[in-house]
Amino acid sequence: MLEVVEGLDLSAFEGGYRADGQGGVAYPPAALVALIFYCYSKGIRSSRGIERACWDDLGCRIITANRAVDHSTVARFVQRHRDALTRLFVQVLALCGSRGLVDLSAVAVDGSPMDANASRDSNKQLPRLETVIARCEDEISALMDDARDHARRVETRDATDADDEPQRDDWPRMSRLCDLLARARTARDRLHQRALPSANEIRIKVQAAERIVARAEERLTAETAAHQEKLRKYQARTEADREAGRRAANGRPPVPMENKTVLVRQRARLAKALAHLERASSPEPMPSPTAVASLSDPDSRLQLGKHGGYLQGYNLQIVCARRQILLAIDLHDNPSDRTALIPMVRKTQENQRAAGLAGDILLWLADSGYASAASFEELADLPLLVSVTSEADQAGFPAKRQTAPAGQQPMADRLATPAGRARYRQRSALVEPGFAQLFQRFGRHLNYRGRRAVDTEIKLLGTVHNLSKLLVGTTKSRS
Repeated sequence: MLEVVEGLDLSAFEGGYRADGQGGVAYPPAALVALIFYCYSKGIRSSRGIERACWDDLGCRIITANRAVDHSTVARFVQRHRDALTRLFVQVLALCGSRGLVDLSAVAVDGSPMDANASRDSNKQLPRLETVIARCEDEISALMDDARDHARRVETRDATDADDEPQRDDWPRMSRLCDLLARARTARDRLHQRALPSANEIRIKVQAAERIVARAEERLTAETAAHQEKLRKYQARTEADREAGRRAANGRPPVPMENKTVLVRQRARLAKALAHLERASSPEPMPSPTAVASLSDPDSRLQLGKHGGYLQGYNLQIVCARRQILLAIDLHDNPSDRTALIPMVRKTQENQRAAGLAGDILLWLADSGYASAASFEELADLPLLVSVTSEADQAGFPAKRQTAPAGQQPMADRLATPAGRARYRQRSALVEPGFAQLFQRFGRHLNYRGRRAVDTEIKLLGTVHNLSKLLVGTTKSRS
């Protein structure tokens, strides 16, 4: 572990410390990074657990040079260097690639829920959140008024009277109220953000609205041209009658353009279609009356549990290659995997370029949870196989055949061939052991709260997972 950490670029950590000789002496970042990696690899993830391990674990005592690192030091180090810790995932992936452990012949994308550090009972609907926000604001305002009144009384009295007045300590309560207010406001914002349709849904609705506008404009243009022709013919007949000496022999004149019923109706339809297009282009978030957000961790959401029921957690997404090497690990803000395929593919390609992994991925695999015509259209240039019917049927096992949804028939045809079935069978063998190894070592529970902190935590899990593959490969090569 110490050898691996010595080979990492830790300049992002070292740049955060003072070099002018002032302040206390800090622990070397390399020692703390190695300590965190070592403890995580043994399943010790809490800062207090790492502190205890520094006393009774020989490996920790070797890494820290027999110094007991305090739990607050570990917690502050992780909080202070979140971005730098996150970037270590790519560096370890590059080391795996340099040792020949990364095989890009096939990768699989999959997702699984992880329990957040929050209770399901902390979920509140929008009216309840508004009530909590109003109550916190009122109580904070009352505390501030009391503090101002106390300050005025102290200023108007002499020192003796001020010393005799009992001291009040409302700042702990103020701190708790401010923290609750911030979390309630964040939860309210999350409800409004989640009420917004996805970019793909907006695109589909805008395209449909544009077609309606085009038809309305076409119909209005045709009706206008027809009525103008009718007015022109009536004017021509009138002039011909006048030249022939006939008077008022042309009948009742046509209705003016602005009063024609058909044109008035078509103009109203066009205005309605344009208003619908404007709403589709700039949708306003309207949370559902039953939508909820967590007061403990507003970024977490209700997820379907693996064994039924619901849990409060995050949707963990991984992209796994052979030997269960993780090419990407990330969070998805939706319990459904349908819109996660494109972000995970782009993230994998970004990590591949950053890690310097040569060559292209020859096969992308995903189960039916990722099936989406919009995703297939966006990723048409990739060798992608995604199940669009039942998993067993796509793998070639006996199963009740299902029909592919609209827009997904080309993918179904690609998988219906013997070669497509044989290639798709690799999916479960690639990604399922990756999840099994992650959860067996680290469990399904997250310790941190908030998307940024949780993202750092799962990046650490992915980094240590790949690091264990690297160490095992190094040990085998030496032996």
